[in-house]
Amino acid sequence: MTEEAPDSSVQLGNLSGAYAEAIRNSDFKANLTVLFVAIMMGPIVGYRDKYPHFLSLPFVLAPFFIAFLCLLFVVFPRYPRTGRNNFLVIRNPSKNDFVFKGDSAAELQQLKLRCSILSRILFWKTLCLRISICVCLATIFFIFILLTLSLFR
Repeated sequence: MTEEAPDSSVQLGNLSGAYAEAIRNSDFKANLTVLFVAIMMGPIVGYRDKYPHFLSLPFVLAPFFIAFLCLLFVVFPRYPRTGRNNFLVIRNPSKNDFVFKGDSAAELQQLKLRCSILSRILFWKTLCLRISICVCLATIFFIFILLTLSLFR
């Protein structure tokens, strides 16, 4: 039995589709986190008179603004213009503009480039999403401790 080598273009196409789906999931998580942060800021602003005198409201809300900035970076599309010679954006296209040219080596290079671009986008989206979630949860935990201590004083 001889096994045939898997087709590289099919594998790269599947990988590109998986990256695109992961990017969409990351955007959905970022939108949910924005909602979570917005809901959690209300009680934090509401209890501003219970904080110690040396913690001003802008200082308490600064981590949430950092989280919002990271979430903005997650949702902001960052698709570079590199390697897009087969994606035409023209005012009056003709049929000849969309003729498939069977150059498999160039197509394989395009798929590799697309996978690397999507991988880079997914890395930065995931990193910014993790940073924003960690900042929000740490801030909420810290404020919960401050409010608990203020109840016993």
